[in-house]
Amino acid sequence: MRRSMWFRTFASECRNTIVQNWLTQLSDAYPCMSDPGRMRTHGLIMFGLICDIYKPLSNCKRYSMLPDLCKYHAERGTPVECLLRSCLIWRRSFGVALEQWVLGSCERNVSKEEMWSALMIFHERIDELQSIMGRLYWNSVEEQLRRKDKAINQLYSDRMDMLGKMAASMAHEIRNPLFAIEGFLKLIRSSLPPGELNKIERYIDVMESEFKGLYGQITGILSFSRNNALEEPFQPCRAEELLTGVGRLVSDRLKDEEVQLIIEGSLGFKVVVQRVALQQLIANLVYNSIEAFPAGTCGTDKVIRLSCGEDDRHYYISVADNGPGIPVGLRASMFEPFVSGKPNGTGLGLSICKQIAEKNRGRLTYSASEGQTVFTVAFAKNEQVIQDGEADCLPDISFGG
Repeated sequence: MRRSMWFRTFASECRNTIVQNWLTQLSDAYPCMSDPGRMRTHGLIMFGLICDIYKPLSNCKRYSMLPDLCKYHAERGTPVECLLRSCLIWRRSFGVALEQWVLGSCERNVSKEEMWSALMIFHERIDELQSIMGRLYWNSVEEQLRRKDKAINQLYSDRMDMLGKMAASMAHEIRNPLFAIEGFLKLIRSSLPPGELNKIERYIDVMESEFKGLYGQITGILSFSRNNALEEPFQPCRAEELLTGVGRLVSDRLKDEEVQLIIEGSLGFKVVVQRVALQQLIANLVYNSIEAFPAGTCGTDKVIRLSCGEDDRHYYISVADNGPGIPVGLRASMFEPFVSGKPNGTGLGLSICKQIAEKNRGRLTYSASEGQTVFTVAFAKNEQVIQDGEADCLPDISFGG
């Protein structure tokens, strides 16, 4: 009982001196602490917690005030260094006041053993408070970051929704006249006599092929707009069939640009995907690789590899090229809409590819170094089943009979 009585007497008599000393030193060290009234309130809370050294900290009546105190400092951006320095100042202020109080009167009758015992408990209390405040402060900071991330994500989602609606509107306006033009091409093909048709059939074939390419781009824009009405059904597809189809889609461009395409790896596995959409994704990556080769590069030096593989958990489809690589400044934001390294690029290609991959329960990643760029779509094996409702999606809309 005696050990607690003398310490309580000391704390009661020296409270104002200790708190004011702490407040003065902290304000001198951190002039940004510009609210002395609030800081004094916080100081009195801390003083009360420190002085009840013979009671468990969690049993102190002011203990419940600590979370709000730490939240206040986290929200106003008080440096962690300031909180640590605050504990150091408490140690000094108490130490100086205790020495003056004991030596100030011979009637104190406090032995050195009693004083050292109290000081040890006092420092343990400061250590405990410092640990708890650090944890509470960090929890508050994490909560702030979560709220900010949520707000940023909501703003980003709203922006993407707005852009998606604009893209969908433009895509529909472009698609309608394309249907009409294609219809007239079919009419011309069916109306001409064989002799006349032979003269222009190859030109009609080229135009129809270009229409298919344009429609693929429109499908991509609609995919970016999250227009679920045009989604094709999910179905099991062999990797070999997917990549062979991509090869046909890009063959003319490869020939024109003198680029060698190599299809390799384990092509026997199946993935449950939207076939046309995934082929569009891979084809877009191939087109990006073609455009990445510097002008004037010799054809024998331009190689793109379509590779397939698997491990215990994933199936992989990769597109790799031996071009100059991705500029370092673009790597962190290359999947964001309207980010492009091309002079006339829209910046939607990779964003659409990423969205297609995610719609197909895949993950699109890349690795880049000087002389090589690899884009990889990974599909988790445990998700390769057709989910309820996926088989009921509307079929793919395409040109042709």
